[in-house]
Amino acid sequence: MKHIIITLILACFFSNISIAQSPIYPSQDWSDEQTNAYYKDLDNEMNAFEGTWLYTNGNTSLKMVLEKQEMYFNGKYYKDIIIGEYQYIENGVELINTLDDLSLDLGYSHKIKGSSFVKTCIYVSVSDCIEGEVVLKISIRDAITGHHFGQTQLIKRTIDGQETLKAFMAFNYYGDYDETGIAPSPTMPWQQEYTFIKQ
Repeated sequence: MKHIIITLILACFFSNISIAQSPIYPSQDWSDEQTNAYYKDLDNEMNAFEGTWLYTNGNTSLKMVLEKQEMYFNGKYYKDIIIGEYQYIENGVELINTLDDLSLDLGYSHKIKGSSFVKTCIYVSVSDCIEGEVVLKISIRDAITGHHFGQTQLIKRTIDGQETLKAFMAFNYYGDYDETGIAPSPTMPWQQEYTFIKQ
């Protein structure tokens, strides 16, 4: 019995050492993806995007709830990611509501996900992008069609003392086309700029 206990203690000790020795890299260092490495949000840039964000225009609204998930394992390595879910109401009618899915451990299967940052306006569609601003790139999957993915760029700002997200969302269609060759429309607009207010 004593031999078994010592063996278990040693096994736990050495497994903790091997985990602690996994290399840690900045989350944006994709030059050489290493197995079991941890691509960490070292500067906590993702933290600024966490929370409940609401866009409203009359009786149309889009609410996003974003959370940072640390050490998400994608099958090859660990990384910090932003995950989230959303509610879309158009003309007073709720068309999409996936907010309850946020409590599920879905990783990259959440309707909102992403982890890429850029600090240049070259590929950013937000109309008033400022060179050097941190831009988070996420994707939003259309929960109704399942084949539309909104490539979304988010810029965190404070306007008149209020935390905001400036965003540009452009949907792409990944599915079969009918005989006309025209892609069906997503539930939300194909392209639109939004200003979200933190709730």
